[in-house]
Order: sequence, then C-alpha cells, then structure tokens
Amino acid sequence: MRFLTDLFLAWRYFKPKRNAVSVITIISVTGVSIGVCVLMVVLAIMTGFTNEIKTKLIDTRPHIQIQSYGSQYIKNPEKIIQKIDLMGATAIARTQGEVLVQAGDKVSPQYLIGVNTDQETASNFVEENIISGKYSLKDGEVLISYVLANQLGLSAGDKIVLHSPAKLKEMVNFDSKGRVTQNPSKVYLPSQFVISGIYNAGEYNFDSKVLFSNIDDADQLFGYPLGAATMIAVTTQDPFNIEGIYKKMVKEFSDYQVLSWKQVNKQFLDVLAVEKNMMFFVLVFIVLVAASSITNTLITVVVQKTREVGLLMALGSTPSSIMRVFILQGFFVGSIGTLTGLVLGSCVIYWRTDILHFLSNIFQIEIFPKQFYFLSQLPAQIVPGDVVFISLCSIILCTLGAVIPAFRASRLDPAKALRYE
Repeated sequence: MRFLTDLFLAWRYFKPKRNAVSVITIISVTGVSIGVCVLMVVLAIMTGFTNEIKTKLIDTRPHIQIQSYGSQYIKNPEKIIQKIDLMGATAIARTQGEVLVQAGDKVSPQYLIGVNTDQETASNFVEENIISGKYSLKDGEVLISYVLANQLGLSAGDKIVLHSPAKLKEMVNFDSKGRVTQNPSKVYLPSQFVISGIYNAGEYNFDSKVLFSNIDDADQLFGYPLGAATMIAVTTQDPFNIEGIYKKMVKEFSDYQVLSWKQVNKQFLDVLAVEKNMMFFVLVFIVLVAASSITNTLITVVVQKTREVGLLMALGSTPSSIMRVFILQGFFVGSIGTLTGLVLGSCVIYWRTDILHFLSNIFQIEIFPKQFYFLSQLPAQIVPGDVVFISLCSIILCTLGAVIPAFRASRLDPAKALRYE
C-alpha cells in the first residue's frame, strides 16, 4: 500500500505543469528518446550491414574451398568432387586467377573465374542476375559485370582481349646486370573473347573485380592442363553452420588446404563485430548524458518540493519512502523516454531509404556510396535482443541518475524543511 502511495506521488511530481521544472523534465525525456533512437538505429544498421555482407559473401563465394598445397592446380578434381557429393554437399571445379582485360586502348585488371558448365550449380547466382545479354559460357565466351561494362564502355556481343600475367612475364628476361630484354621464344597471341552477358550480383566489391569463362578456356589462358582446377568450390545446405561438414572435409582431404568462408573472411567479419561493439559503447554515452540531466532535473525538483517533503516526513513518511518517490520519478523519465525513442527509432529505420534520399538531395552528396560499402542500399535489421538490451540500459541508467537527488531528499530534516519558506 505504501508503494502505491509512493508511485502516486512520483507520478504527480512527474506530470508536467507550467513551470521551469516541467520544461527541464520534458528536455530530459527528449534527451533519453534521442539517445535510445540513435542507439537503436545504429545497432540495427550495423546488424543489417553485417548480415547483408555475410549473405553476399555466401552468395558470391564458396562456402568451403579446397586448394592444393604444393602446386598451382589440382590435376584430377573429379575424384574430390565425388567424395564431397557423398558427404551431402555440392562441389564444382574452378580455375581462377588474375587477368588484364583489354578493350581497344583501355585496360583493366580483373579476376577471371573459369567454371565447369557441365555442372548445374556453376555460377547459379550469376545466372540469376544477368541484366543484359544471356547466361552462356561456351568456348570463347565470357560474362562480365556491369561495373566493367561501364568502365570500358562494353555491351553484350562486344569482343575483349584477356592477357594472362603469367604468360606476359615469360616474355621478359633479366640479364646478369638486371637489364630487361625480350624473350623472343615466349611471344604469344592473347586470347579474344565475346561478351555473352552482363551481370549484377549486388555486391560492388565482387562486381568490380570478377568475370567468368568456362574452365577449359581458363586452363588454356593460364597454361594449365585441360581438366585441371585451381580450386574446388563447395556449397553446403546451411552455410552458417558448417563446422560439422568442414571438420569431415579437413580430415578427408588432409593433403589439401581446406578453408571455410568464415576463415577466408575472418579479418573482415571481426572488424564488423568490433565496429558494432564500439558503436554501442560510444553511443551509450548519449543515454548517460541524458541520465545526468535527469539528476539535475530532480535536484531542482527536490529544492522546489522541500516544504512538501518536510510535510510528508512530518506525517510519517520514512526516508526510504521519500527515496522511492524520486527514484520512481527517474524511472518514469527513463521508461517514457525509452518508449518514445524506440518508436522514433523504428520510424527512422522504416523510412531510412527516403531519409537518405532527402538528405542527399539537400546536401548534394552521396551519403551511402556503394563503392565503399559494397551494397546498393542501406540495410537494417532490428534484433529483439538488442532492443531489450538498449531498453534495459536506458531505464537502469536513468533510474540510477535519480539516486543522488533521492538520497538528498531523504536526508532532509522535517523541521528545517517546514521552515524553508
């Protein structure tokens, strides 16, 4: 019963009235709301960004890749592929390496991936994202990205020349004095290809670097024997939980280097995780500043309500009851501010694309350049666990911010308080 009385008094003190304290209280609630909103938006964007990056990595790269330790290529990849099929995964042979793409007098360094077109899973994600031309990797055909097409002014049906760096370096000799001389026995004619289609995988980092051919053309370009592969690309049913099948492959193919997509991109994924944690650590100070403003507000309330506090204590209220009144007031500020911040944050996340476009038009800058973030739009994902954690942190900090003024109010002498005015 006493708690209900304390709750009633705390709510009466919190209710806005036309005085300076009410204005400060509203400002305190607004500060908490903004802090919670910013925290929610940033964590949602960081979570969405991380998940989108992981999805793009999984879509555009092997879940597990198997490479040779000793040589540049695997002579008989079919034996390995058959064993992988028995494990419940899908594998394809790839030959890949760096090339120079030449169109007229324009040259661009790219990464060529030669896939086995006889296997149905070869480059399915590329086939689904053809934006011009068609998906075809017959002899002498390549698929290029829209980035390369725009860079070199190419379209489907155009011809390009691919230079192999390995063959280019064989054309040059160095004598004993370090001077460069031409090796006439190693002069070669570069390979010419026809662009069958142009794709857009949706990840700028991938699109800006990769083109595709069939594996035989890639073997011939790099000087490998036909049928060889530089890597076995494995696709699993659940790429986010590949520990079990990965351990089986490491044991089965001990003579080869077996790497999961998490290992290949470990440094990048760790950076994303650290950035999210640091963002939360830095931005929580916004809520902390709002909590300190609650302390200032309640100190003013205590001074203003000194005579009323003295009267309550003279009527039998205990110091702990007085403390609860003001701590509950801090709780109300934190709860209402947190709730408002969550609603505001949800609205910002929902209309984030429109807000970005509006800000871009106002300031005439590209706020989310895809060439830096590898994505075409700003991702966001609200995680219930993050929302609960933000809410608890905000309410706890705001409630703790009321402890000092509450303690001061509980230490007032009733006799002195009644003589205050």
